[in-house]
Amino acid sequence: MKKIILLLIPLMFVFFSCVKNVKKTQTLKNDKEIVSETKREQKDTFINANVKQESNPQLNDLFKTSKDLLEPADTKKTDVTQFDTSTILDLLAASGVSREEMEKLIKDPEKLKRLAQQAIKGREQAKQDEPVLNGKLSKAQLISKDTPTGISLEEAILMVQAESGPEATMAKLKKIDSLAGTNIMQQLNLSEAKQVLTDLERKNEVKVSPKEEQIIKDLRAKSGQMHSEKEAKELLAELEKTEKDISSGKIKVSPRFKNTIKHQKNTVTIFHNAIVRKSSVAKSKFRQLNPDLYFGDDVGQTYIGMKATAVYLPLGELSFADEVVSVQHPQLMINEVKNVIGIPDKIETFDNVTGIYSLGLGGELTVRFIDNALTNVNGPDLYIFEIGQIEPTDLEISKDGINWIKVGKIDGGVAEVDIAEFVKQGELFYYVRLKDLKKESALPGADVDAIAAIGAAMRLNLDSKLLFDTGKSELKPAGKEALKKLAKSIEILKKGNVIVEGHTDDVGSDNTNQKLSLARAKSVSEALKKIIPSQKFTWQEKGLGDTKPLVENNSDLNRSKNRRVEILVLPN
Repeated sequence: MKKIILLLIPLMFVFFSCVKNVKKTQTLKNDKEIVSETKREQKDTFINANVKQESNPQLNDLFKTSKDLLEPADTKKTDVTQFDTSTILDLLAASGVSREEMEKLIKDPEKLKRLAQQAIKGREQAKQDEPVLNGKLSKAQLISKDTPTGISLEEAILMVQAESGPEATMAKLKKIDSLAGTNIMQQLNLSEAKQVLTDLERKNEVKVSPKEEQIIKDLRAKSGQMHSEKEAKELLAELEKTEKDISSGKIKVSPRFKNTIKHQKNTVTIFHNAIVRKSSVAKSKFRQLNPDLYFGDDVGQTYIGMKATAVYLPLGELSFADEVVSVQHPQLMINEVKNVIGIPDKIETFDNVTGIYSLGLGGELTVRFIDNALTNVNGPDLYIFEIGQIEPTDLEISKDGINWIKVGKIDGGVAEVDIAEFVKQGELFYYVRLKDLKKESALPGADVDAIAAIGAAMRLNLDSKLLFDTGKSELKPAGKEALKKLAKSIEILKKGNVIVEGHTDDVGSDNTNQKLSLARAKSVSEALKKIIPSQKFTWQEKGLGDTKPLVENNSDLNRSKNRRVEILVLPN
């Protein structure tokens, strides 16, 4: 019964509302007169805590509990003990439940529960659908088709709105009256007419679809958390196109979706302009420090790091770690580890964060750069994109993933790392290892979004099987086609020092492998020079034989991986 009582509480609010209306419309001035007016011929016992209960005990429990739950807000104004059972049933009937059904079902809790739920649902829906008319028109006047033309005022208003929108003008009011054959609208002032037209437009507007709801949700999350100048530019262009398509009628959307697109476009414009300003400063600072490492705006990109810091990366998207080599988590929570790969994509809402990976207290993570390499430049060389404050973390770098150089501890609000004092100029590193130093936070362990090499070199890898026949150094036709595609990646840098390295497996003598690898490197270099005639690139060939394998030469599969040609593009 307690559950039923709680479910019927909404009916009590309707009940109290009805009481107020009764008080306003009756000429009687006090509670005793109201009771007298509403008494029936039968002698029902008053529901009063101080009077012996003779009416239905379930109904009495209902109002007793309702009274307790509603104190002190509504019951101070309306005392439920001042009405007899018959009056209560009358008032409940006004809420959408018939008196006859209530009387039949008052002893059947389950049926009464279902009846009440239906009544509440129907009343709420009706309340949503019915416009709030603040003008001098009633709902009956609006929907009545008893007009000279048979067209209701509501229908006439909607017809005119479809042509010219919700704005109220005297010409529009005359047209509405003309369609309905009345003169009612013209008797309203423009303020009243505007209220009526706006209410009807709101009542009949298209509801937001589930697809639109999802787009709106995603836009609100993204618009204030853009990670780069490129991302901000693309999102702004997308919003502008959507707004244009809506205005032209190319796509049909709900009014709420239309307004959201307009608002989000304004928001993104503000953030975009701020990112562009920060990007310009970061780019200028980097070029001053490294004039030979600027590959142009088509390649370099500015990303937004901690505390809205702008970080310029000369190789743009190529700058980020490409592969997770190993991971250790104290609680084995490694499902999200791939979030650290590629560009920053963290999205933070009021109750959730996506796009990051937490190392965990004492956790460890090793990543690898495949299409680029970490090298020393003037200024910072590595940037850790993390949320919140950088937690104490050990950082190490490696050329081969076996021999490591400890760069030291990073923490505080600084995510930039300069490797200058730990390496020789021109050395290339492909591995980065992070180890959390066990400091508690909301998300235990360093919370990493992305890892980027600021001082970067482009690295390209070609399978020798694609380029050459076994034991040969002459390029195959398929190899020449592959180099044409590869050349496009080099050309976007516009300038640099190109190093072509030939590698073999361990089959054959060291001398033979060295000569074959050098000959293959020279073949590739000569072909690329013809495809890329620019004088801004310098070229160098190296034959390394089997001295730098990618993996152990302990199987046919691994040997095939080691037979390759690598191309590095370094700053001049």
